[in-house]
Amino acid sequence: MRRAMRIACAVAVGVLAGACAHGTPPPLHSTRLVVHRTGSGGVRPFVRAKVAGQPMDLLLDTGAIRSILPSKFAQANHLAMRWSRESDERVVDSNGKLWQMPTLPDVPVQFEGEASAGTIDFLMNPSRDTEGILAPQDLLRSGWVLVIDIGREELRYEPEEGALKRLAAETSAPLREIDFHRCLTEGFFERSHRIVSATINGVSANLLVDTGASLTVLTRNNPAIPSLLSRRGDLGTNRAVASMGSGYLLQDVPVVVLETSFVLPVLVLPESPVCGHGALGADVLRRCTLLWGWSSMWAACRAPAEGR
Repeated sequence: MRRAMRIACAVAVGVLAGACAHGTPPPLHSTRLVVHRTGSGGVRPFVRAKVAGQPMDLLLDTGAIRSILPSKFAQANHLAMRWSRESDERVVDSNGKLWQMPTLPDVPVQFEGEASAGTIDFLMNPSRDTEGILAPQDLLRSGWVLVIDIGREELRYEPEEGALKRLAAETSAPLREIDFHRCLTEGFFERSHRIVSATINGVSANLLVDTGASLTVLTRNNPAIPSLLSRRGDLGTNRAVASMGSGYLLQDVPVVVLETSFVLPVLVLPESPVCGHGALGADVLRRCTLLWGWSSMWAACRAPAEGR
C-alpha cells in the first residue's frame, strides 16, 4: 500500500494581469538564511525580518513574481490595502487555483542584521495561510545581484561585477552564466520567472528556478512523464501559495540541470502550467551558489556526494 505523505512544496506564483509596483527596497548587505528540512528530503529557505515592526520569517521564493503577506497578519497590524476588483493581481498557484490579491503598499521591512528599514509593496493572500513570501525581484536594481547560498545559509546583496570576482576566487565549483527564458504570458518587463533547460530521466524539459519549492516538481505536461509511468510512488500533498493539492512522489529520478547530475525524489503534480514543465526546487538549489541578477543569472553547483 502506498503511504500518504505531506510535502511542503512549490509556490510558483503566476500573475495574470496588473503591473508590479515597488516601494523603496529595504537595505540588505548580508543576512542568514534559516533553512528548514523535511523528512522527505525537501528544503525551505527563510529570511528573518521585521515586517511592519513584527518579527517574521519570509520564505525566499525565486518562483514568486511578487512578495506576499497573509491576510491575518495584514489585518492584525492594520496595514493599508489598495483594493480594486479591476486592477487587483490575479494569481495562479502551483495547484492551478486562481486568487485575486489586493496590494499592501509601502510595508516597512527590516532584515536581520541591518540597522534600518525600507519598504516593499506586498500582495495580500486572502487564504488562511500564515506564511509570508519574499520575491527576490522586489529587492533588485540594475547592476546588482542577490547571492543566494542555501547550502551555506547566506543571502547577500552586492554589485554584480564584484560578486562575480569574489565568487570566482572563493568557490571550487565553476561559476557559469545560465541561459534562461521568461514566461511569455507575463508582462514585458517581468524578469522574475526564470525557466532553464533540464534533462529528466533522459528527456529534455524546461523547469522554473524555484527556491520556494521544497522538492523538484514535474507537472503533467512534462515530456519526461511517459518514461516514468511504470514507477511506483507515494501519494503526497502539495502546499502551494494559497491552497493544498495532491501530488505523487517518485524516488530516485535522474535529473541533469545547471550542468550538474542529481538522483532525487520528484513530486509529480496533475496541473499543466502555461509556462514550463515543473520547478527546480530548493532540494537541488541548496547545492548551488546562485547569483540572481536584474536580468542575468549565474550558478556554481556542487555535485552531490556518492550515494546521496
